[in-house]
Amino acid sequence: MKKTFTTAFLTIAAAFGFAQDVTPDVRPNLTQLEVTPALPSLKEKVTPKKSFGYLRMGVSDTELNKTDIQVLPGVGLGYRLVAGSSAIDLSASFNRRKTVSDEGREETWHYTVPKANYLYYLSAESNNSFYAGAGLAWGGVDTRNTDGDKSSFIGLIPNVALGYELNRTGTLRSFIQLDVSQPAIAAVKEGAFPKTFAELAVGAGF
Repeated sequence: MKKTFTTAFLTIAAAFGFAQDVTPDVRPNLTQLEVTPALPSLKEKVTPKKSFGYLRMGVSDTELNKTDIQVLPGVGLGYRLVAGSSAIDLSASFNRRKTVSDEGREETWHYTVPKANYLYYLSAESNNSFYAGAGLAWGGVDTRNTDGDKSSFIGLIPNVALGYELNRTGTLRSFIQLDVSQPAIAAVKEGAFPKTFAELAVGAGF
């Protein structure tokens, strides 16, 4: 009886020892863990492209309070070089306006070739920013009416500008800009001196 009990005890002990030998080690291997790099901060500063060429469409007028005015969209080409919060804008543009009243019909042509502006961005590190500036253009204003009267100006035209530029870090950039200009120094003048005129334009480029 005692021999049988001893044999059974040894059998159970051997079986328990075998079970311990085959139990898998499920502890994680810390050397195989990978560290995922941190995501970039969403607060990083944007980096606007330094320059872009553009096409602009706009209207220009000296008598916006009049009714029955037919304004054809003007066209312009330009190049804007940006450095930090400043920019130099070089452009050329042409606009035409026709006014019909009881006194007859009047047509006005306005052009600038070239026009140079200094612009300052109010939020230079943002993707969208207001800007303001001033500049000088060489251009002309020519006016004719049905009575045969005409006036002509060719010379220097100072201007001030206010605008809003969008998508400054993207490939396609756009802006809306208001210019107010006053012909100042004439190289050629015939008839009355031109009035102050405003030009509203929308531009896009890359």
